[in-house]
Amino acid sequence: MYHGFVCVSGIDLQTGQFVRPEIEYPNERPGIKKEFLYVNKIPIIKPLVKVELDFLKHVPQSQYHTEDWLINPEYKPRLIGIPNDTEKRQILQSHTDTSLSNELYDQDRSLIIIRPQEVPWVILRLFEDSLRCRLKFKDQSGDEFDLPVTDANWLAIFIHYWRLDKNNSIRNLRKLLHNKELFLRIGITREYQGQKWKQVSGVFTIPDYLGGKCFADYNYDFDDHV
Repeated sequence: MYHGFVCVSGIDLQTGQFVRPEIEYPNERPGIKKEFLYVNKIPIIKPLVKVELDFLKHVPQSQYHTEDWLINPEYKPRLIGIPNDTEKRQILQSHTDTSLSNELYDQDRSLIIIRPQEVPWVILRLFEDSLRCRLKFKDQSGDEFDLPVTDANWLAIFIHYWRLDKNNSIRNLRKLLHNKELFLRIGITREYQGQKWKQVSGVFTIPDYLGGKCFADYNYDFDDHV
């Protein structure tokens, strides 16, 4: 996100509910600043790991964003463990839905996990001075979507491939997803230009397409300008 903010979401393993932690910053909007992901310069909050945070208060919004929670900024995130592939599969499958449109119809949630019917098409687009990535896919109901990707791990490897060999970057990205179980987490943005937009906020595969690495291993600083 802009101005040093990131969007973090997860699953409370005690209740099975999606959660989106936020911090109330003085004189700024609530959210999570990228520095909070790290403890002693080591990334603690990263995709598909178990972390402990101090949740203070549930602050659901009236439309879509019912998962919001305020957390204690003084309590540093603590790594609890890294699930193996069997546990990751169980967690992801238990929260996977067939139809994205059906799940969003009531506007009572903003985080959905789906499984695309096949490996998505990767689309790269230049927008002013930045390079953006989109995925085009069908969910299990057959509905087709073409959505921007905001997942930090995916953007990190995408920019890495672009810098190494931009002519083959799309092919190399799609190869990462072949012969793997693929899950996409779809998120709904806050209102922007009068709408709340769908985006791919998580790209997860079993086995892991990055082999255990994360955005920090590629020196990704949450600024997707190339």
